[in-house]
Amino acid sequence: KNRNNKLIDEAMKTLRTFIVMLGVILSSTAFYSCLKDDGNSLNDANLGIVTIKPLSSDSYYLQLDDTTTLWPMNNYVPSNLKERRAIVYFQFLPEKTAGYTHSVNIIRMDSVLTKPIAENLGAKNDEVYGKDPVTMYQNSLWVKGGVWIEDGYLNINFISEFGGYKKHFLNLIPASENNQDPYSLEFRHNAYDDPKTTRQEGLVAFDLKTLPDTKGETVKLKIKYKSYDGDKTIELDYKSK
Repeated sequence: KNRNNKLIDEAMKTLRTFIVMLGVILSSTAFYSCLKDDGNSLNDANLGIVTIKPLSSDSYYLQLDDTTTLWPMNNYVPSNLKERRAIVYFQFLPEKTAGYTHSVNIIRMDSVLTKPIAENLGAKNDEVYGKDPVTMYQNSLWVKGGVWIEDGYLNINFISEFGGYKKHFLNLIPASENNQDPYSLEFRHNAYDDPKTTRQEGLVAFDLKTLPDTKGETVKLKIKYKSYDGDKTIELDYKSK
């Protein structure tokens, strides 16, 4: 028990250091993973990225992945309850709740910056959305490569340079102004000339629900971005939720 509490404390300290100056939750692992490497008991603390799914003004459930749902049994209710991505520490409970995969006890929850796809502004893209470089976190513990689609959200675990003086601006926009290929998008970063003093990792999620329905088919979703080594493109398999 003491060892488990120590691991939780260390993880919480790590999570707090991951909250960068731009208000993006920083983190380092995907789906849920047990904080105790030698046990699978119901008392083990687990860490995961979820979608908060409100049911009313004071009730909700959590979507852990595309097929797994969590029902919170304790009285923990996030402030400003609305659908968004979040990092959650939780414990599995033996109780069963009809309609949900697992019942859980929520230990802590921290919001992830969650945004819709923004408008392509044509010639004003650089001025508004910026063209500051990022690196996709290849060694991310959430998903290898740092970019993945889950529950209808594009999740990006990236690394960039921060100074702590200005809030950075992150956006996902259509890659072309006339939206010729709706499944071709561009990840934009505006640092607003924040001093480049430290490299840190960040996590941001984008809601893909405004993309055309793929009607059950799997298509290639292309994400263009500016890296420190020049322009790059990532391709992911995408099927409408």
